[in-house]
This record gives sequence, C-alpha cells and structure tokens, in this order.
Amino acid sequence: MNINFPVKVLPTRVYRVYKGGFLLDKFRGEKEPKDTNYPEDWICSTVRALLADGSLSKDSISKIKPVDGKENIEELIDLYPEDILGEGYIKQYGKSLNILVKLLDSAIRLPLQCHPEKSFSRKYLNSGYGKAEAWFILETRKIRENPYILLGFREKVSKRDILKLVEQDDSDALVSLMNKVEVKPYDTYFIAPGLPHAIGEGVFMVETQEPTDFTISVERKCGDIVSSDEKCTLRLGWDIALDALDYTPYTIEEVKERFGTKKELTYSSNTGKIYSLNGGSYMKSCFRVLFLKDVKDIRLSFDSFASLVVVGGKGIITSQDGEFPIERGETYIIPAGFGEHRYIGEEPLEIIVSLPPQGVR
Repeated sequence: MNINFPVKVLPTRVYRVYKGGFLLDKFRGEKEPKDTNYPEDWICSTVRALLADGSLSKDSISKIKPVDGKENIEELIDLYPEDILGEGYIKQYGKSLNILVKLLDSAIRLPLQCHPEKSFSRKYLNSGYGKAEAWFILETRKIRENPYILLGFREKVSKRDILKLVEQDDSDALVSLMNKVEVKPYDTYFIAPGLPHAIGEGVFMVETQEPTDFTISVERKCGDIVSSDEKCTLRLGWDIALDALDYTPYTIEEVKERFGTKKELTYSSNTGKIYSLNGGSYMKSCFRVLFLKDVKDIRLSFDSFASLVVVGGKGIITSQDGEFPIERGETYIIPAGFGEHRYIGEEPLEIIVSLPPQGVR
C-alpha cells in the first residue's frame, strides 16, 4: 500500500487548565458547541502534551481516519515513514513531525508566558526545539471585552522586577506592563521565543509552532487552577526560567510592525491566490505557513509533508491518484510523496498550509 492520498485528521482534543472551545466546536460542525477544558485540537502532532502534574499524555497524538488499521499519525508514520515524511526528511529529523499545528480557542485570558528558544532548550530541556509560534486568527467573539492579545513589555523592566511581581502573585501589575493589541479575523502574528505574551479571551486561531509543549508561565493562576512553581518554570526554578524572557520594551506600533507577520502574495490569478506568511528569519528556520485564498483551481506540489486546515469553502483535491472531497472545518496531512495536485473549489476554498522549513526533502 502507498500513502498517496490526503490523510484526514480527526478531532484530537487536548486537556488544558483553561476553558474554551466554543468557536472550535462550531468550526468542527458540533451541534451543541460549548466551552470546556478541551480548548485545543492538535491536528499535526507527534508531541506528548505536558499535563499539570508534570506527566506526558499520548492523547495529543493526532487521531486520523483509520488507514490500514492505524488510528493516529504516529502509528501511520511508523508503518509508512518514507511515504509520509520522505527519505531525506527522515535522515535529517527522524520519524517524528518537526512541526506542531493546533486549533486553539480561548474563553479566558491565558496566563502571561513565554517560550524558550532553541539554545535555551538544548542547555536546560534536553531538546533541539524551542517553541516559536505563528498565529493565524480565524474568528473572534466578544466575551467581556473586545478580543485582544498581549505582546511584549511596553516599558523597561528587569528580571528582578518580574520576579518580585511573580512572588507577590500580582497579575494586575504584570498585565499592566504589557502591550494590549485588539485583534480580528485573519490577523497574523509571529510569537518569537522569549517574547512575553498571552492570548486574550474570545480568540480562535490556527497555531503553527515548533514541536514541543514548553511554556514558562509568569502567572501561577489560570482560571480556577493554581499551578506549582515546578510547573510554571518547567522544573527549572525561577532564576533560570526568567532568563528565557525578552525584556526589551516595545511600543504598540513596534509590536505590530515587528511581530505582525507579513502576508506576501506569491501567486495570483482569477482562480485563486497564495500568500506566504513572513515572520522573519527565525520563523523560516522553524516552519512555513501559506494561506490559499479564493481558490477555484490552483495547482501545487509541496517539498515535504504538509498540514491543511480548510477554513472556508468546499471542493476537492485532485491528483493522478484520484479525487478527494474537502470542506470547511476539516483538517488533513498531505504526505510527502503525494506529488503535484490541484485544489478545485465548488465554493471558493480558503486553506491554511503549515510546512516544515525548506530543504528537508
């Protein structure tokens, strides 16, 4: 058997200490959408989620429509590694996905946090990956205030200042130090390692990131849950963990300019457009994100496996091996060996494509 077709990814909901998921449920076509402690859907994942007690969960391995008896993407990769990942990729990265893609919908403000960069992870976390993230906001909802994100310190602060506020559990003071940016659907941001940030309430996004669950939280409380210092600091202690933060002060204009990713038009015709999200050189070293818009008929060939989120429309993917129907709310992994194929929209398609960095075939 050859894996020469799009692999359909089924909902893979992951427990988190915060609540959300109403817009995610709607996107997935649930009849009774609601907010729960399963606000994330890990749609391109071989990563074990880090739980509140420090243990790892296999529930975050992406579930798939069964193929040859295999029910998650890790099992399928084990059976058909070269078909899905490609021989060159395996030599460079092994048999795990080197990106992680999620659907995430927050009903509350998440704790103020940052993620490590690669050198910090190698030194302290026994990993070659940090947790850079690209956010593509799909939808928003007003819960208590207009949807927003917090990005970057807006004034000069020191590690000592932050540690004092952490020890005092002074969330109001911590948040007051941050730039508050209102957001709307189709806004895009690159969350560089170290950048202090938080997703505000009512924000539903596609998040493409490095394949880890490393988060350093400078707030212990999230909703009704209070996390331990060990959990907040990845068991590193506050002195080391706070070294991961970027203490650079930014104005709100600088934040938007520096961390708002540029949608660069790379293809345009009367049958569709392709945009590449440019978040700078660090993002390019971690992953790529494309946005296919107003697609009636576009031909593509990827140089690696790819994650697809169908965010709008209805149609088919067609190749020499057949036709495969797709529609809004569905998610897929395109295997590396799929080859050239076309996206044909019965209703104009909008698709977010997440890919590994270039040069892995």
